[in-house]
Amino acid sequence: MVEIRNFTKTYPNGKVAVDGLNLRVDAGDIFGFIGHNGAGKTTTIRSLVGVLNFDDGDIFINGHSVRDEPIKCKEMTAYIPDDPALYEHLTGTQYLNFICDMYRVGLKERSERIEKHSNALELLTVLTV
Repeated sequence: MVEIRNFTKTYPNGKVAVDGLNLRVDAGDIFGFIGHNGAGKTTTIRSLVGVLNFDDGDIFINGHSVRDEPIKCKEMTAYIPDDPALYEHLTGTQYLNFICDMYRVGLKERSERIEKHSNALELLTVLTV
């Protein structure tokens, strides 16, 4: 399911956050990252989901390279950051369209879903803000 091979990430200030990590998590396994601050947990996770570029090695999701097939990998993963400001430059509607693009939801179906659910949640007026 997830395979990390010789993963290394060095930040521009020269700090090596992760150095040569190898890890395999098979389908059905439950895996968690535990470690002290600065151990590279968040860096590894952010690279795994394609939010952060990395220097060396590769990360595979169901056999697909995060580096070479980022869209394919993002279709199979989800990431909820501690700080949800990841997409702060997008309006609500732009974010929903981005997610629909990722999951290949057609224009007609996405419009119907957005309208239905935003009306039910009384969000239609704030989605374009």
